[in-house]
Amino acid sequence: MLLIAAATWGGGYTFSKIALGTLSVQWMMSCRLCLSVVIMVALLWRRIRRTHVLHLLVPGILLGISYWIAFMFQMRGLALTEPGRNAFLTATYCVFVPFLVWIATKQRPAARHILAALICLFGVGFIAIPKLGESLSLGQGDILTLIGAVLFAINLVLSGMFAKKFDMLMLTLIEFATAAVLFTLGAFITDPIPHIADFQWTTVGSLAYLIIGSTLVAQNFQNLAFSKVPAAQGSLILCTESLFGLLFSVLLVHERISSTNVIGFALIFFAIILSELHRPHRHARHRDISGPRANVL
Repeated sequence: MLLIAAATWGGGYTFSKIALGTLSVQWMMSCRLCLSVVIMVALLWRRIRRTHVLHLLVPGILLGISYWIAFMFQMRGLALTEPGRNAFLTATYCVFVPFLVWIATKQRPAARHILAALICLFGVGFIAIPKLGESLSLGQGDILTLIGAVLFAINLVLSGMFAKKFDMLMLTLIEFATAAVLFTLGAFITDPIPHIADFQWTTVGSLAYLIIGSTLVAQNFQNLAFSKVPAAQGSLILCTESLFGLLFSVLLVHERISSTNVIGFALIFFAIILSELHRPHRHARHRDISGPRANVL
């Protein structure tokens, strides 16, 4: 289930890029989240009726706002860069999480987290070098993607804190609904309304993949799998998301990769694995906020 979730999320970068060919970022995310919320409400209707929603509104809205702004930066970055680069740069949020936890809880990051951050920084540097011997060149899309990664890390830390007190499935529903409202309002205010011709079969197919695969199936597979697999082990499996993202991009949109990019991707992937490694006796302490995408997507 975790491998399927990682592969599905990895493919989401490429299918998002395809959808952005005809839709704006906000209209694409509005379609994706509004339809996802409708499906979730239908599936969770009995649970919703038994839940006191009012006490979930504040944490759910906070998650929704952080989710919305993180996706705004990530998807704006994706519109300006290749899916494989976007996938690896987004995955750096795993490295940022321990430092944000330090700020929020005064729990100092371990030495491996500091080392992982340095390795990740070198990895981003290699991605920024077009070819050996040339100067650094991070594009606007890359910078927006990195900002999105930091914001995803904030969302993940908030999710870990709220998961201890609230029903995370219901919080996720409110999170998606809040973000859906924000994307829809933003789209109506700033973006032209899409025409029927904009919904080409590739766009519709990509949206279907994002709604059913990335938003519903992958999230539920992750939740079910983490009830059977230790969080530390599961986190390492989910790290392959960035590899699948690169693979989908190369196969479907023929992304070109230089030798320096390969070195950068390898360094970032190693940094993610190093950051996600946990000693057995620390497993319980880190369970709530370990693992890429935990309670986020």
